[in-house]
Amino acid sequence: MGKKESKDVTEPNGTNQSNRHSGPTPSKSPKGGNNGSRRQPHRYHGKNHVGHKKKQRFESENGGAKSIEDDFDMTIAEELNSGNYKMKGRRAQVSINHLLQLQFPEVKKSPESIPPKSVRRKQNNSHHIHLHGDSFVNAHYRVLADNRINYKEQSNNPNVPVPRENIVRIVVPRGQNCPICLSEEPVVPRMVVCGHIFCLSCLLSFFAAEEAVKNKDTGYVQKRKFKECPLCGSILRSQNFKPVIFESDKSQERPQIGKESSFHLMCKPHGSMLPLPVHLGVDPLAVGDFPPVQMSQLAPYSRMMTCSSGYAIELLERDIDALNTQYEVDRVLYNDDGKFYKLALEELNAGVARILQDIDKEPVDVPSLASLHLGTNLKAKYDESNAFFFFQTAFESSTRYFLSPLDVKMLLFTYERYSRFPDELNAVVENVIYDTVVTEELMTRYKYISHLPLGTEIAMIELDWRSTDLIAQEVYGKFAPELKERRRRLHMRRTREDKQKKLYERRVEKEHKEFYQRENGEEYGPEIIYDSSDPVLDSLKLESDSADDIHEPHRKERTIWGTSIPVDEESSRENQEFEAMLRERMQQAESGNDGQLPVQGGKRDKKKKKSKVMLFSSNHQTL
Repeated sequence: MGKKESKDVTEPNGTNQSNRHSGPTPSKSPKGGNNGSRRQPHRYHGKNHVGHKKKQRFESENGGAKSIEDDFDMTIAEELNSGNYKMKGRRAQVSINHLLQLQFPEVKKSPESIPPKSVRRKQNNSHHIHLHGDSFVNAHYRVLADNRINYKEQSNNPNVPVPRENIVRIVVPRGQNCPICLSEEPVVPRMVVCGHIFCLSCLLSFFAAEEAVKNKDTGYVQKRKFKECPLCGSILRSQNFKPVIFESDKSQERPQIGKESSFHLMCKPHGSMLPLPVHLGVDPLAVGDFPPVQMSQLAPYSRMMTCSSGYAIELLERDIDALNTQYEVDRVLYNDDGKFYKLALEELNAGVARILQDIDKEPVDVPSLASLHLGTNLKAKYDESNAFFFFQTAFESSTRYFLSPLDVKMLLFTYERYSRFPDELNAVVENVIYDTVVTEELMTRYKYISHLPLGTEIAMIELDWRSTDLIAQEVYGKFAPELKERRRRLHMRRTREDKQKKLYERRVEKEHKEFYQRENGEEYGPEIIYDSSDPVLDSLKLESDSADDIHEPHRKERTIWGTSIPVDEESSRENQEFEAMLRERMQQAESGNDGQLPVQGGKRDKKKKKSKVMLFSSNHQTL
């Protein structure tokens, strides 16, 4: 026991190598001469003695003892810096020295891929804004909402859609068929989240049909929890569709290039969401942001209108009548059992019951027709300081058409103030610029479109001022360089589009030609350059035309299957000579047979017939 304790006491003195090597020269151990003369083992990994000496000099300069852990870390760091550290284990077998000189290849951009630098302001008006669901409906259709709800949030921000439970109807143009029953006009139409329209009974049958999905890996079959739109594949949920009403039969007017169009001067007071034509004489602030549906003359200019509970019940009753009529037709023609007809009828009746529960609720801020003052002079009441004045046309279209900035600039130079613009402007359309949607940047440039939601499609119309007398010759001469430059850009764009159109037509013709060549088993030859601008496909030519065509590289022969095959000129000439000689011999044989009588029971006739058979079967080698 005593020896063991003495060993434990003296063990630290023998293991503290840092104290022993702290000086410039190692000293002998006080425990005995043998320990001082024997070389002490290094306590570090590897065989780098140079690194160990550097560590000793570093410790002597700092003049302090360090712990074993610090000593170990410092030694490893020095060996890593010197590159002499040797790792052990599996990772040491993989060399990663090639990563030290890793360089990515230099990407050389072609001049076509580098966008040209322009000092002019960047036009980001054509940025695409993805709209889906309620935002899509809010930007493209007019909404009829319940007048018993306060829509202050929608008045402050046009991008806030109306909640689905407050929507009475969505007004859409005609011409949309039901994707399920393919009827030209859906019966009791309903709009799903993606914007497509179905019949109510068709939707109910669509959601009632169970669809099983099989897992390819496990083979487990389970019921699909959701449905997909048959047209676009969007996820559809039951009871997540909106009622729809079709607009009255009105032509979707669109400005046509080269034709005269009528523009109306609109007045939109600051803070209002309803711009109205000046010639109507109706104050937008007196009507409110969302006028009632009874003011039908304001429907083309409003994005949202309100309706009463009585009007909503009237629309549901129309749906019930249309549903009954359609059921009678289906029962007679298709022997329909009326299952989904009854479900649709129950849903319509439930909608009427919900409205009747809250029928006593008073409407919110609905102006009466008697309180409106018609004939208000908006130009006298408003000016540039408190309202926006701008020209607009084609109000029945979902696309908003406005006058281009250059044309507005010319009118402003002529009339000096926006409020002095004429109430109506008739001029010939020179160009229509499409593919523009409302963005935040566009709103900052044209503040008069701030009442439109983001993503609304707009178009700028350029006028031909040579067809009107509103602009004086002096003003026209002042803006002549800009108008000339605009026409030059328009001409270049049309020329480029015509060239691309011709290239596309030629490519389509080439694809058709290759298709017919593959069908006929022909080999691809060199491309034939036609003299005319409208080349004719070889496979569509008539037989008479193919014989006289000088551009035909090989003469073709029509087979009994209707396909054409190339014919060798030499073999074709031999065949023609053989056919001519064969006809001549046949005619001589027939003429000789007519002048002779049958001999020996018809033996001569049998011989002649046999020779004919030999002629047809010997391939013109024996006549």
